[in-house]
Amino acid sequence: MAAGKQAETAAYLRQSRTALIGIFILAIVATISFARDFLMPVFFAFFIALTFRPTISNLARRNIPPWASAVGFTLVLAIAIFGSAYLSSGPITAWIEDAPQIQRTFMEKIRDIRASVDGVANLTEQIQDAATADPGGTVQEVVVKESNLPVLLALLAGYPAQFILTLSGSLVIAVFLMASGDLFYEKLIHVLPTLSDKKTALRIVYDVEREVSYYLLTMTLINAGVGVAVGISFHLLGMPTPMLWAFVAFGLNFIPYIGPVAGMVLSGLVAIVMFDTLSYALLVPLVFSLYIGIETQLVSPWVLSRRLQINSVAILIAMAFWAWIWGIGGIILAVPMLVTFRVFCSHLESLARVGEFLGESASNCAAVIEKSEPPDKKAPAAR
Repeated sequence: MAAGKQAETAAYLRQSRTALIGIFILAIVATISFARDFLMPVFFAFFIALTFRPTISNLARRNIPPWASAVGFTLVLAIAIFGSAYLSSGPITAWIEDAPQIQRTFMEKIRDIRASVDGVANLTEQIQDAATADPGGTVQEVVVKESNLPVLLALLAGYPAQFILTLSGSLVIAVFLMASGDLFYEKLIHVLPTLSDKKTALRIVYDVEREVSYYLLTMTLINAGVGVAVGISFHLLGMPTPMLWAFVAFGLNFIPYIGPVAGMVLSGLVAIVMFDTLSYALLVPLVFSLYIGIETQLVSPWVLSRRLQINSVAILIAMAFWAWIWGIGGIILAVPMLVTFRVFCSHLESLARVGEFLGESASNCAAVIEKSEPPDKKAPAAR
């Protein structure tokens, strides 16, 4: 009787613990969503500081104060960001002003392409119906589309301004984080009780700092190379504002999967408007996809260590979650946060399975399967 009550009590405690954990997770998600305007600049500042932190430490060993290095790196980063925004503002403004004309040209090209496809497919009746449609309705439809496209472009042009404001706050916070030197590490050592805990915490912190910095710097350089290649190729192909396309390729490539596809589609739409023949216009998205394919299939796997590579399912889930929470800013931060979490999991035995799941390939999978097989199913030893 007593044993049965103890089992019921233990089951009740397990259920209560599971419910409390679920409530705690939901509370964290709600807090992160509610505090978006505060937390997003902090997270950006954290990753900016992580990126430059190893270099600042090396410079500190050469008697260069951390605050001087922090201010220098921040100024360079601010000049790069605001300079890119200034150089891109002119072409974006021109696109917004020419939006009605661009739309009319695009619709004419689409009608020509559709007419050619319909002619090949012998769909003459549909073409005749489209040609005999009410002209009043057609004019009204064009007017509606012309009024919506500039508004959409204006919204897209206004979002980077909001994003630059967020980055400005992040840069200010990052300066103080980088200039603080080893202050946070000293505080971490001071609050932990035992020597083993202090050593474990410092090992985790230094590994996260080193590997996340390596990942962010490497991806920045790779994306810069992709942007330069796209800009030069688009210039040779005759695309307008190739420098703007270089910035677009550089920025979108920080967003896995979605960013490259968006860049390919956008460049293809603009090429259809700018060039006379469809076959030549298709060269533009093909060149864009070629560089993205080289980067994703050859360059990034070769440069990045296997420890920093994340499987595609985990990346898509993380991007969907952070896009739901923080929008475009969350999509950009999703992969760096996932890399940080995986490096953190690799140092804790209780989270080792989670880190293995996040990895691109299950390195220990074959060994685990072999150990789990019954003795009678294993291959007999060679005589």
